Amino acid sequence: MNRYDLVLLGLIKEQERSGYDIMTEIKNRELDRWAKISTSTIYNRLTRLEKNGSIEGHAERDGNRPERTVYRILDKGSELLKKEVLRHLTGFNDDPRTLGYAFLYAVDPIDTIRVLEVHEKKLLEEISRLQKMIDEEPRPTLYPEGPFLNCMSRDHIMVELKYTRAAISILRDPQKSKKLGGYFYINFGSRDFNKNN
Repeated sequence: MNRYDLVLLGLIKEQERSGYDIMTEIKNRELDRWAKISTSTIYNRLTRLEKNGSIEGHAERDGNRPERTVYRILDKGSELLKKEVLRHLTGFNDDPRTLGYAFLYAVDPIDTIRVLEVHEKKLLEEISRLQKMIDEEPRPTLYPEGPFLNCMSRDHIMVELKYTRAAISILRDPQKSKKLGGYFYINFGSRDFNKNN
């Protein structure tokens, strides 16, 4: 699965939508900053997702407007979405990780915590490995704190560790985790998000 399908399935899981509704949401939520998804890609991927049994479309008419196809997610699509959200949470590239966190509501908090705890352990091991390399590097180096790339990698991973732990904390808190009812609710919580839109 690619990130386009992750976006489409995540938005359809949030609520049934047409291709036009999906395009509108992507623009409204500035998701295209990460997904770089075009109108033709949306319709192409919707057709593929429907053919493989992840979503199902049905025709709807609203008043005098033309008939449109509205999609709902099926069990296969929900399972695929769940797998991809968890996979995207642990990458070292901001885009997929951000998408994983954006759609946290699609995954059971217990499953997410387990995946994030494993990721936390890997991050700690990598920080320790990098720190050992930094400490063993002969001085002076061009960067006063030590080898530039190793220090940069360590610092990036330390930031990732900070936010991994923050997400675990939010997911462990029953009040906070209840507020993860849609895309990007981890930013605001459901009530605050609705007030701002």
